[in-house]
Amino acid sequence: MSEMTPFNTLHPSALRQSALPQWVTATPRAHGALRYRCPNTGSFVLLTHPAALAKASGPQAPVHCPGCGDTHVLTRDGG
Repeated sequence: MSEMTPFNTLHPSALRQSALPQWVTATPRAHGALRYRCPNTGSFVLLTHPAALAKASGPQAPVHCPGCGDTHVLTRDGG
C-alpha cells in the first residue's frame, strides 16, 4: 500500500505547475512593450520580443514568464 506525501513536505516549485495560473496586471510601455511584476520573484519583466507581444495582444493573455518559468495571465492596465 502506498502512502501519500503530505503537502507540507513538498517544495513549493513542485506545486506551481499544477496550480492555476496567476493573474498579473501589465502596463503598456514605449514602442509597444509590456511590463509586469512577476508575483513569484517580485522582479519586473519587460516584454519586448515581437512574438511574445503578439501572444499578449488580447485583454487577457497567458504568457510564459522568463523570470520564474511559470505561466501568468496578463491583464491590461489602462495606463
